[in-house]
Amino acid sequence: MTRLPNVTINMAMTLDGKVSRPDGRWYGLSSRNDKKRMDEIRSQAEVLILGKNSILNDDPVIHLRYVENGKDPRPVILLRSGTLPEDKKVFRFSKEPPLIFCLKKNYSLVKDNLDSVAEIILVQGEELNPREVLRLLSEMGYHEILLEGGPSLNDSFFRLDLISRIHLTVVPFLIGKNDLPSITGGKKEYPDFDRKNWNLVSSEVIEDEVFLIYEKNQVRLSQT
Repeated sequence: MTRLPNVTINMAMTLDGKVSRPDGRWYGLSSRNDKKRMDEIRSQAEVLILGKNSILNDDPVIHLRYVENGKDPRPVILLRSGTLPEDKKVFRFSKEPPLIFCLKKNYSLVKDNLDSVAEIILVQGEELNPREVLRLLSEMGYHEILLEGGPSLNDSFFRLDLISRIHLTVVPFLIGKNDLPSITGGKKEYPDFDRKNWNLVSSEVIEDEVFLIYEKNQVRLSQT
């Protein structure tokens, strides 16, 4: 039996459930309070998994700015296809080289482009399976994982029942556009989506934002 790491997601959404502006980015919608809370959550993780689209669209700052003496989680990027520009902040400012998991079809491209700024790991098979990624991270000694990807990346972990905790910030904006993403989403609904699978364990209001923490009723601590 291999004990998989604990996986937490951290997302912010508007009052109407959107997680991006109409242009696909998030700039200007989160406050200083949310950024501080994000750093506090990051400081409790060993690994920070980022999505390709989040890096391309938002180019996030990944080092801690608001937590004194905190240790930056090591960035991990899942690249199912293509590569990334090497001038992104995740490569320029990480204290440890990011880990990049990729497939055979894009391994050579990623290695040629990013070998000098990241550690590249080839995952066997045709799909970048989140469970396999977690197994490899566990073998490397990582046990607390924070997922800060977009809806597609979140969905791939939720569908395999790999998420144990959700940090959710509700920000005081309405966007209204009906085809913008939520915190997770795919083409099919989740099995038993209407069962009470999540418990609200914390709720805090700071100025005009609400900070929520949900935990899974029964966390799968290990997988075969």
